[in-house]
Amino acid sequence: MPESFANIVTGCAYCGKPLVTGYKFCSRECKSKSQVIRIMLKCFGCNKKFKLSPCCKRKTNYCSMKCYWDSTRLKKIRRCKVCDKEFVAKNSLIVKGFGIFCSRKCQHKTYPKQIKKICLWCNKAYFVPPSQAVHRNFCSKKCHDDSRRDYVTKICKKCNQSFDMPRSELNRGFGRGSFCSFDCHMHFRGESSLEEIMKNSLDKLKVDYEREVKFERFRVDFLIEKYKTVIECDGEFWHLRPYIRERDKRKDTLLQSLGYKVIRYTGNDLSKLDEDRLSRVLLKKFNS
Repeated sequence: MPESFANIVTGCAYCGKPLVTGYKFCSRECKSKSQVIRIMLKCFGCNKKFKLSPCCKRKTNYCSMKCYWDSTRLKKIRRCKVCDKEFVAKNSLIVKGFGIFCSRKCQHKTYPKQIKKICLWCNKAYFVPPSQAVHRNFCSKKCHDDSRRDYVTKICKKCNQSFDMPRSELNRGFGRGSFCSFDCHMHFRGESSLEEIMKNSLDKLKVDYEREVKFERFRVDFLIEKYKTVIECDGEFWHLRPYIRERDKRKDTLLQSLGYKVIRYTGNDLSKLDEDRLSRVLLKKFNS
């Protein structure tokens, strides 16, 4: 250090601490802090002044996260039109005309009293707003659609009860319109010989199964839920027909998508197996 500066007393340019040197700062720390540039800004939320680096300056500046959230929370205190209770509503909803009621319960109290009507199809009572009372004559879309269908009255071959079915369904043929329900159909025709053989074999295995279970539009002959397996007994007279084979393919696709294994036996397959041997074959397939 030059002798001419040895006895000169100065103050640190940053902290003002006296120092007897020819240097500007008393330490490296003060020198580093002096090189940090800050500008004075005004908080957009609380109007408090604070310092910030010039690169962080924005159109709206906040002194803290609390000021930011309080200022950008677009909600307003409203008073319920019905119960006069205060509640908070989003500004975006208020602009659209909402934010009038504190709850749906209060909102529903302002609705006009509903009018009681009787369905023209099923005679069930239902309620509608006054604006719909003139034009709405059915309790549901199903009743509306049913009223527009052309129905035909038929007599069940099993229980002799009358029932109605759409003419479009009757025109599809294949024996439709003979029974009022699937149960009447099954009791009337009884089990086929193939189904009887399969039933006896399953009984020997002592496994739980269900008969004629419905999956959407299809029914299956035997369902063994424990093994996620479906067994179908296909008589050659029906199941070799092209349209029946296409239907069986659709049924198999549905069952497989639901996670079931489908086993099909024709009359020719079952004629080669007695009930004991069939039981052993089934058990092997269940466990495979």
